[in-house]
Amino acid sequence: MNPRARLLLAMAPFAFCVGWMGGEAPLKTDWTWSFEAGYEAQGFSTNPITPSLQLGSSPVFAPPENGGGLVMNGDLEVLIVAERAADVIDLLPREALTASAWVAIERPQRWGGILSCIQDNGEYEKGFVLGYDDQVFTFGLSTTGTDDGDGRMSYFRGQTAYQPGAWHHVAASFDGKTTRIYVDGKLDFESTLQNGEVLYDLDAPVVIGAYRDKDENYPLDGRLREVRLESRAMSASQVEKEARSRPTLSASEPWTDMEFGYLVEPYLTWPRLDGVSILFESTFPSEGSVGLWRDDSTHGVEIEYEDEAVSGLHEFFIEDLEPNQKYFYQTKIIGLEGEAIESEVLSFRTAATADRAYTFAVIGDTQTNGEVAKRVSDLAYMHRPNFIVHAGDLVDTGSVKRDWTDTFFPSMQPLLGRVPIIPVLGNHEQDAKLYYDYMSLPDPERWYSAVYGNAEFFMIDGNRSLAQQSDQLKWLEGALKKSTATWRFAVLHQPPYTSDSNDYGDTLKETSTRGDMNVRNIVALLEQYGVDVCFSGHVHDYERTFPIRAGKVTPYEEGGVIYVTAAGGGGSLEDFDPTNTWFGHKKSRYHHFVYVAIHGTQLEFQAIDEEGRLFDVLTLNKRGSKR
Repeated sequence: MNPRARLLLAMAPFAFCVGWMGGEAPLKTDWTWSFEAGYEAQGFSTNPITPSLQLGSSPVFAPPENGGGLVMNGDLEVLIVAERAADVIDLLPREALTASAWVAIERPQRWGGILSCIQDNGEYEKGFVLGYDDQVFTFGLSTTGTDDGDGRMSYFRGQTAYQPGAWHHVAASFDGKTTRIYVDGKLDFESTLQNGEVLYDLDAPVVIGAYRDKDENYPLDGRLREVRLESRAMSASQVEKEARSRPTLSASEPWTDMEFGYLVEPYLTWPRLDGVSILFESTFPSEGSVGLWRDDSTHGVEIEYEDEAVSGLHEFFIEDLEPNQKYFYQTKIIGLEGEAIESEVLSFRTAATADRAYTFAVIGDTQTNGEVAKRVSDLAYMHRPNFIVHAGDLVDTGSVKRDWTDTFFPSMQPLLGRVPIIPVLGNHEQDAKLYYDYMSLPDPERWYSAVYGNAEFFMIDGNRSLAQQSDQLKWLEGALKKSTATWRFAVLHQPPYTSDSNDYGDTLKETSTRGDMNVRNIVALLEQYGVDVCFSGHVHDYERTFPIRAGKVTPYEEGGVIYVTAAGGGGSLEDFDPTNTWFGHKKSRYHHFVYVAIHGTQLEFQAIDEEGRLFDVLTLNKRGSKR
């Protein structure tokens, strides 16, 4: 049975007042929120700054021998001090502040929040946030001294890495001139970048256990014992004293309510003639291994691959295999205490040689809607493609780990456990480190080419410059020039041509560029070097253009390139220009994927919606080939 919560608001004597005789005085704040098990909640109904619980279930506390603390697992588990800063604006620190906490981080993330009152929306940046990223504690602050008209936020990072599951005391202070971060009682960072008074947005919520503003919510995954907010800048000695005040808490063993196991089930990337990349991730650091054997009774010997590093994410670059061959594989993780867990037996097929038939599926913009992405990926898997092409925006926010572990990878199984993926960066990936960690791809990974069968795929980063003389355009021309593939496909996130209604100009009211002008720079090269189809995402619908060459509709046989927007993997659907464009051919507003089958010089193309209905077909015979 879960103990009830004690969320006791302890206020120092004369902690704040609303005025004083002889005129008004600045208000002083000294709030301490303590989270302990076994007590009723007290004082919530009458005190205007007592937090209300917004928990997904009854409060849960960690074992006392591990320091206890309120367990917060993200999502709905957050505490609201005030829905709007305006409700408590006279009680918020202005000239100086200290925000501190006893906290244990369970799952690192890029923008974790402990205590926040913030709005950070584009150039509009106001408030403060005590938080953490995937390695260290952080503090964000906006002040009058750096205000450029709509606020300017600085995000400061400490230097000391926190230990997941372990208690740490973190404090951030600001005295009007200097910002400091302390970790476990020691000064960890110092800056004079911000100065003046704290700059607030009246509509910002005051939240414990999250970084939250009007369009972002990054809840804490971990534990809290105490959170404090004061209208003074604590001295180094005062912070050190506070950090030493709970020696049993500091000495307690790390704890988590997560069990040891697979955080990300095994999946495949980058199919090659002689191998594939196999990746998986454990909830805690582990040893990892892969067992591999052929689907052939004469080759039953299992090959063992072991990761010498103890880590959470394991990546195995498998090579020296036979082409056109099915292999079975099974992964294993071994925890620091010796517990071992094996995956199910899975399988894959190495890449086909140029004389073989093969199929692939194209999916784009899976983003944040896991249920839709799951339906689309399951239908794609039903067709058993040889590999998957992803046109970018795999996740909603590339720097948020949960978007990968809780949405993208679960929604793409069992597909990715047996079918390797080759993706491009979307704008939502944010060029984040997590993308490069999770995707094992050819160098430099931002752009690359991949050969499969008699086709070559030119994977392009539409977020970076593709102007003349850019490094990427030079690479693309060189790669196209030396390609000997029969079929050539370009893949990038932003579409060179689109009939979308408002991404490139509101077509209800004004003109539109009808495509991304940066990526339009690749068009001449695609035409010059005989690219057959260009796949893209970004605009959440389906469109196949007429073949285009030199800015005109031109038959495919005469060098026209077909542009396909396949961005129906999960993102909210968009719409089209109410009047047809000069290049617009087939359009559909469905969640979908594209299925392509190639046999020699013939290509069969199908577009299939999330209900399994076929809504577009195309057959191409390679230009110049004999029919």
